[in-house]
Amino acid sequence: MAYLQSLNSDEMSVVDNVLEAVEFSEGTCILEQGSEGDSCYFIDAGTVRVEFDTGELDTDVVLNYLEPGMVMGEFSLLDHQPRSATLFAHTDVTAKKLTTEKFAGLLASHPQVGIKMLTAMSMNLIGIVRNTNKQLADFMSMGSSTAHVDQMINDALKAQALFQDWPEAKVDALLKDMVDAITAQADALAEETVEETGLGVAADKAAKIRFASQGVFDVFVGKPAAGLIEFNKENMIEEIATPMGVILGIIPLTNPVPTMIFKALICLKSRNALIMSCHRNGMKVGTRAGEIMQAVLEKHGAPVNLIQWIRKRSSRKLTNMFMRHPDMSFILATGGPSIVKAAYSSGTPAIGVGAGNAPVYVTADADIEATAEMVISSKSFDCGVICGSENNLIVNASVRDKFLTALVKHGAKVLNSEEIERLEANMYDKENGRFNIYMVGKTAQVIAEKAGIAVDDTTRLLIVPLVKEKAVGPFGHEKLAPVLSLFTVQDEAEAFALCNDILVQMGSGHTAIIHTHDQGLAERYAAAMPASRILVNVGGSLGCIGGGNGLLPSLTLGCGTSGGTSTTDNVTYKNLLNIKRLAFAL
Repeated sequence: MAYLQSLNSDEMSVVDNVLEAVEFSEGTCILEQGSEGDSCYFIDAGTVRVEFDTGELDTDVVLNYLEPGMVMGEFSLLDHQPRSATLFAHTDVTAKKLTTEKFAGLLASHPQVGIKMLTAMSMNLIGIVRNTNKQLADFMSMGSSTAHVDQMINDALKAQALFQDWPEAKVDALLKDMVDAITAQADALAEETVEETGLGVAADKAAKIRFASQGVFDVFVGKPAAGLIEFNKENMIEEIATPMGVILGIIPLTNPVPTMIFKALICLKSRNALIMSCHRNGMKVGTRAGEIMQAVLEKHGAPVNLIQWIRKRSSRKLTNMFMRHPDMSFILATGGPSIVKAAYSSGTPAIGVGAGNAPVYVTADADIEATAEMVISSKSFDCGVICGSENNLIVNASVRDKFLTALVKHGAKVLNSEEIERLEANMYDKENGRFNIYMVGKTAQVIAEKAGIAVDDTTRLLIVPLVKEKAVGPFGHEKLAPVLSLFTVQDEAEAFALCNDILVQMGSGHTAIIHTHDQGLAERYAAAMPASRILVNVGGSLGCIGGGNGLLPSLTLGCGTSGGTSTTDNVTYKNLLNIKRLAFAL
């Protein structure tokens, strides 16, 4: 063991008595941020990845990589504080474990050996600090690029130049084959997604893949997206569409394949090239989807570099290189708030999405049975990972009891106060109130089991009744899981105020939902809500992306200025066009 090379054979024998040999398979979480610091590990073989948990599922903050001869977890062993980062086995790892208790015993019985071990740990810490300083310097000069980044973007530029003059019918034929190729593999891609990411339900993911491909294609097929697209005879103005160039697509962990095919379709329809950055935990299925799409490009004689993706594990630094590259024309950022902020801060034009946290106003005149069934179907769809899904039920007091009965009838478990306490302890970090990312995309059964709550196989959703003052706490935030908070209100004014408060604290600009037969009430609700999509009598999960209503089918949902983004649109190919206007004298 190189890190203990200063020990002689006798001292090494002493150390061997307190070390435990352990093994971790690739992908295993070895140490979790915030957990008790009761041990450290001396790495014998393999690589360990050190990550900082920001509380955002799609934010990938890699602090370091630890190699054989290095120590992991010694911070907490020395200062007895909770873990400051999460450590994953980046490859298969073998190591020696040293617990706090055994180390204390070693210091007491063999102080000289203990001091040498402390020295080895100190040298390890010095190496980490030096590496951190280098990372900080690299971050501060993040505008620089690499030969690999330059090459990918240069290949995309050449491909786009060859493609931009393709006629509409030829482009649509290519995209139709791409849709067919992806939908033919939808079930397999969905299974692979669940296996790799650990999130959601395969059948629901397959449905999203079909919607994001066939549903999106059906809306724009045959429509002009290049050259003269409109002529206004009255004002004598021609609108002439030109492509933007090379677009960077950030792909979220929650919906990797649907987002990839969606962004590919709208980028190619608008004659742009696309480079995609997938989350590290979705790279395998992302590569599979990318290869299917490239095969279609090759079949049609189109440049395969029209669609590219980062094939090796990406990092924030690498993604920022693409974002800030002078030849990157535009960014479509779908993911957590940090990556969206990075896109808008890059200096490259961008459309980003904001967090969802849809309030759902169940009015006195709502169809209670239909609403309850719709809410459960929507929020349990793919375990609630769609950002526009229901998050907070705001129910009129006159129909509350009837609504709760209907929810139970259709598969919900309504929690009592003791169960709510146990759920909160498991779902949220007690220090900062952040949602536990390990609960994202899990079934109601899994979440209930972790919290010690009894449910049966028919339970699809957990309902958390709370007083309205609790809306400002963690249960009033976005929950990417089949869990819904429920608040009771007496009238319209109280409902509007509570829905507004919920959106202001999280989810502003995204989606709000109302169940009513009163069109005037729905219009008043829409006027009062800081939301870009106000859905009436439809489920949020599919309704927000254009399922079951007339909204444009889209996997990128703008949240407007109230949500810190540049558009309120359900983004489509038109958002990726530069439109010239040829204006004649009147």
